[in-house]
Amino acid sequence: MKRITLFLLLALYLSLQAFAQIRIGVDAGMNLTHFKSSDNYVQKIGGMGTGFQIGGTLDYEFKKHWMLMSGVSFMQTQSRMEMEYGMLPRFPDAKIKLNHIVIPLKVGYKFKISKTLSLIPSVGMYASYNFSAGDCPLDIKSPADGKKIHEKWNPMKGYTDAFYISDLPYELYRINLNPLRHWTYGGIAGLKAVIGRHYTLSFQYYEAIKRIQYQCSIRDYGYQLSVGYIF
Repeated sequence: MKRITLFLLLALYLSLQAFAQIRIGVDAGMNLTHFKSSDNYVQKIGGMGTGFQIGGTLDYEFKKHWMLMSGVSFMQTQSRMEMEYGMLPRFPDAKIKLNHIVIPLKVGYKFKISKTLSLIPSVGMYASYNFSAGDCPLDIKSPADGKKIHEKWNPMKGYTDAFYISDLPYELYRINLNPLRHWTYGGIAGLKAVIGRHYTLSFQYYEAIKRIQYQCSIRDYGYQLSVGYIF
């Protein structure tokens, strides 16, 4: 019985020691997001869009200050761009507004600058589940007369329409924008400042590896700035 008691006490002690290295926190902030295309089907319109994020963090510190950093966050992003469907027509101004559930997994190293300040550079990967944030403005250059038409579209559902380019019924021109994918993943790198053991200031850059839409071959990327609190 004594051996069992000692074993349980030792297991409890080791568990508490391991838990002591785990830091749970919350953070929130803003992001700047846009898209890249390897096929030159996207051109910037109006620069990056501004969004926000909020979530929780989970950091584990190993010996010699190496860290494994994760968590989960809700992020909303938006951007404007020019998109093509073949050669004609062109979508001169398409807005993409999305919601994301993001789970990162990063490796970091903790540099202790002073008693009240530590800096943690990190690098890793993330997975993102993307879902609708509602309808967005979409401008279409009509294939019939070249005039701009103002429409609405949902990026997660895509857009489809048809235009008659003459009085002949067989000259019906159909256009579409494919919906965006729900699952993407990419790389992420950042720097976190821990102030007074509890307060944090973080900056991150992320860029998707998997294309969020195949038709225009676009991948999202952006910057995040957050403040937080570690318990």
